[in-house]
Amino acid sequence: MRFEKFTTKKALPVVSLVIASLTFTVFATVILNNPRSIRISETASWADTVTIFQNGFTFVTYQKTVEIQNETEFIQFYFPAGALTETLRVEGISILEMRLSQETHSLVEKGDIITVYTEQETYTGTYIGWDRWLLIQIDNKTVQIPPERIIAIELNKVVEIQGPQTLVEVLTDAEPGEYTIEVSYLIRGSVWRPVYYLDLNTSHLQCWAVIENVENWGNVTLTLVSGGPHVVYRSLVPTAFLDARYNAESMSAGQEWTPSQLDEYHEYTLDRKVTFQKGTTVKLPLFEGTVKLRQEYFWSGGEVVNRYHINNTLSEPLATGIIEIYRNNIWKGEDHLKYTPVKGQSTVIVNYAYDINVQKETVKEVHEYNRDVWSIQITIRNFKNSNILIVVQQSLPFRSNFLSSNPEATEKGSSLTWTIELDDGETTIIYYEYETLRY
Repeated sequence: MRFEKFTTKKALPVVSLVIASLTFTVFATVILNNPRSIRISETASWADTVTIFQNGFTFVTYQKTVEIQNETEFIQFYFPAGALTETLRVEGISILEMRLSQETHSLVEKGDIITVYTEQETYTGTYIGWDRWLLIQIDNKTVQIPPERIIAIELNKVVEIQGPQTLVEVLTDAEPGEYTIEVSYLIRGSVWRPVYYLDLNTSHLQCWAVIENVENWGNVTLTLVSGGPHVVYRSLVPTAFLDARYNAESMSAGQEWTPSQLDEYHEYTLDRKVTFQKGTTVKLPLFEGTVKLRQEYFWSGGEVVNRYHINNTLSEPLATGIIEIYRNNIWKGEDHLKYTPVKGQSTVIVNYAYDINVQKETVKEVHEYNRDVWSIQITIRNFKNSNILIVVQQSLPFRSNFLSSNPEATEKGSSLTWTIELDDGETTIIYYEYETLRY
């Protein structure tokens, strides 16, 4: 989620609208005397549809039927902690005013993980608050950032809001009769993420949706959205209003889910009703299919890793998430799967290959007036009882030029790559030279 600066001219109409709304509320309160109250919700957990975004926001809607007897009446219901007041809507009946009994919450709360962009640097840490300057905690240190330097703020992860529910009173002047009203709002806290399970033998990939920080929602229609909503930053920033954005990703859906696309969002609606209990984590199977795998060993320094290239042969892209890797139903390791488009590839590390030994040493140095020449030798030993394919990668230092290598390297920018095949018990050597220029 991203926040960018609004200009002062854009902020003025918002202030005018707030003043006008307050004036109307005072006027309406004066002319109305002792309206009857109709309670439509005893708790804040009423929901018919629940739409959960990946960045910690949920859109909730529900319908209720009310019977109006007088010309002016209050309709009462409860608002959960963490709900954003500005997003509250009541449709299906004429409304004179709304009143809320508790203090509401801003978009960014203490404990949220945010990234702050300035003209010179980028900071990622835990949001503390505003005290003239923006305060965030990074590695147990408090960093103060002047608001005039802030270009944008990205909301990475939000905390769940704890607190009392809010009583909402909606004043209506509707004619006597029966009305079906729809209440909708955005609440922060609930979040979902994909978790993948990959079998190396069969190339079978499963994806489950893990849903956390839920409310007490009963028998609701669930929709999961790959991405996040566009919302307006609500805290008091000394010099700017900030606008929030979040780029959407897409996923493929299984038989129990109906995929759809609305504007820039990819949505997945569960075809059956589901019930949530607050304080629980829910896992739902999302989709499964077969992908193409290619195994190789890789070394760029440190230990040799055993990794697999995943070719996405499914009909939809794969969202970013954790992938658990198995062989014959035995867990072998896990890694972070990056966003993978259709027909695209991602690479995941399964484990370390301790029976493959790689050593690097500098075998020659030549120091001249305007440059230094370095000769490097990499020795690879295969102690496994099978043939292997290993990719070796090295990066040249700053202001360096590649000169030569044996065997021949693939050069891309400052990166050198060799693909080596070794028989069981075989040893091979890579030799390369580069120069570092002096200015």
